[in-house]
Amino acid sequence: MTQPVLEAVNVVKELGKGAAKVVALKGVNLSLVKGELTLLMGPSGSGKTTLLSILGCILTPTSGTVRVEGEEVAGKSAEELAELRRRHIGFIFQSYNLFPTLSALENVRIALDVIGRKGYQAAQRAEECLRDVGLGNRLKNYPSNLSGGEQQRVAVARAIAASPSVVLADERTAARDSENGHAVMALLARIAKEQHRSGRRGAEAAGPRRT
Repeated sequence: MTQPVLEAVNVVKELGKGAAKVVALKGVNLSLVKGELTLLMGPSGSGKTTLLSILGCILTPTSGTVRVEGEEVAGKSAEELAELRRRHIGFIFQSYNLFPTLSALENVRIALDVIGRKGYQAAQRAEECLRDVGLGNRLKNYPSNLSGGEQQRVAVARAIAASPSVVLADERTAARDSENGHAVMALLARIAKEQHRSGRRGAEAAGPRRT
């Protein structure tokens, strides 16, 4: 049996205390394997971002177990969690989090800098990732000169640059932006299949698998 690249067992997350306490997650169980695209469905405020943050080792669950490549997250220090993220997890945030004073190529290279890959090989890898998402002709453009969809693709390229085991995409595909949302979903599905990594996307629109 294939070992899951990312696994959550009975994960609970409580926010606040006393009368203000909210149970954001109630015993979530999931298992992701490489090459799989999974969509997390639910309305705004249902806990999708909270779950993705726990899976990405940004938040700690109140109870339950999270494993990344078979390695249990509980008990690790902040530095150990940061190293785990660098080695195994790529993120795509709702706001893209691109640096406005850096070009598309430089924004992608940042993901390589943090794992110690620099120089010509890092630039070559960043360019390869941007070409892979269809932005080979936009390498030197700054975020202000890119459309929202293009900025989203730069964020995808940055997320896959360090060849993570899993990519977590915290993005909405609301009706007003369904065409672009589905295009990115198709892009993530292709990358997961071709590069044999797992992808999980938080969404608010229909998709091939519901969790």
